[in-house]
Amino acid sequence: MPATAESSLAEYQAKRDFRRSPEPAPEAAERPHREPIFVVQEHHATRLHYDFRLEAAGVLKSWAVPREPTMDPADKHLAVQVEDHPIPYANFEGTIPKGSYGAGEVSIWDRGTYEPAGGEEQLLRGLHAGKIEFTLHGEKLNGRFALVRMARGGRKENWLLIKIRDERARRTANGRATPKSVKRTRSSRTPSPTRAGGSESPPSRIEVTNPDKIWFPDDGITKGDVFHYYAEIADRLLPFLRDRPMTLERLPEGIAPGKPHFWQKHTPVHYPSWIPRVNFPTERGRDVEYVLVNDRAALQYLVNQGTMTFHPWLSRIQDPDRPDFVLFDLDPGPATFSDAVRVAKELHSVLADERVEAVAKTSGKSGLHVLALWPGGGDFDEARQWARSIAERVAKEMPERVTVEIRKASRGGAVYIDILQNARGHHAVPPYVVRPVPGAPVSMPLAWSELTPRLKPSKFTVKSAPRLLARQKADPMADLLRSFTRTRKPARN
Repeated sequence: MPATAESSLAEYQAKRDFRRSPEPAPEAAERPHREPIFVVQEHHATRLHYDFRLEAAGVLKSWAVPREPTMDPADKHLAVQVEDHPIPYANFEGTIPKGSYGAGEVSIWDRGTYEPAGGEEQLLRGLHAGKIEFTLHGEKLNGRFALVRMARGGRKENWLLIKIRDERARRTANGRATPKSVKRTRSSRTPSPTRAGGSESPPSRIEVTNPDKIWFPDDGITKGDVFHYYAEIADRLLPFLRDRPMTLERLPEGIAPGKPHFWQKHTPVHYPSWIPRVNFPTERGRDVEYVLVNDRAALQYLVNQGTMTFHPWLSRIQDPDRPDFVLFDLDPGPATFSDAVRVAKELHSVLADERVEAVAKTSGKSGLHVLALWPGGGDFDEARQWARSIAERVAKEMPERVTVEIRKASRGGAVYIDILQNARGHHAVPPYVVRPVPGAPVSMPLAWSELTPRLKPSKFTVKSAPRLLARQKADPMADLLRSFTRTRKPARN
């Protein structure tokens, strides 16, 4: 790493014992991103706070923000500047052990890219002068922001994190979003999808713009290829997306390094009025107007806007607090894919003992997903507890191959069964979607007989999947879809 970055990380290194803490050491070098990144990490230390970090000069410039950042310009937040962190810290999630500096749980609250006003040199000058402005492109935080230093003095410098008034700003009440259409607690009220301005019908045809734009440079796969793939598999994908609040993973310039890559929950006001959306407050009270992907036109419009992967909730808007299904995410880590296959088979056996229907699919990356019909009548907390008990049973049956340990450093070479996505407002990777990694792989549902150690997940791609799906004698997802839609009819647009 550059000498300037190395010296600026001296305080970070002095405060930590990397033999105990899973945090990345300063020497865990990572090349600066072509487009600088930001991250906000939720940190349950002695007091809950939010670590706000901007990539600059080869490090993450960092502030501790006691209250959750907001899109409200009237809500100015104290931000205490802390030591610089290494760039790999932007991906850190885990538990800092007791007795260590910053002990507690760390998770990623928001992330994305940002544009410093005037470029990086101006930002570095502004850090010295006491005021910087920048534009965030994140999942939760978007638009123009500023950090303004308060009076100097004391061991740490106090700044204010401020949302600048722009078209992305949103007014809240008392620093919390005012619920508009649904309540956070379970109730008999079913929110209805709305449209932004009338009863305009979806167009009968959506045209792709810039179809020759390269989205996967190593493979020559274009935006048009991805658009036409989604058009081909729409009838299979839409039943899984319908009436589920959606997070969009957008890469409008493709997957090349440094290109924009951001997560979108809130529906922009410029989206056509015929695209339905539904408003839910988050667990922290902020309103989010999620898009609903209920028909082919909405699907194709969003792909044309740069959406590569769709991430739906595990519940539908008719009953947002109760999941339809439970997700078991099998992460091989240092293990092999064949190890993950063996674990998936054992998981299937345990679920069969419980008389629970389940489907396996490739994740689209290195792992496997098992989707199981949620057999209980309870909410996400109950479903997650049940999922944990199932995962622990599998770990007990295969102690050398399976772990439920959250910390990567404690997993050894075992396959990790992750059940943490089973929570209200969290999202899942559905079947058939494209993943933003080289090769343009897709998440492919499999018959259990197809799931063997010889299986190569990389064979399921944008180019090959439609042909392979056409050969299937039966849709592996069909029974699961019928089961969790039998008692809940889709809401009308």
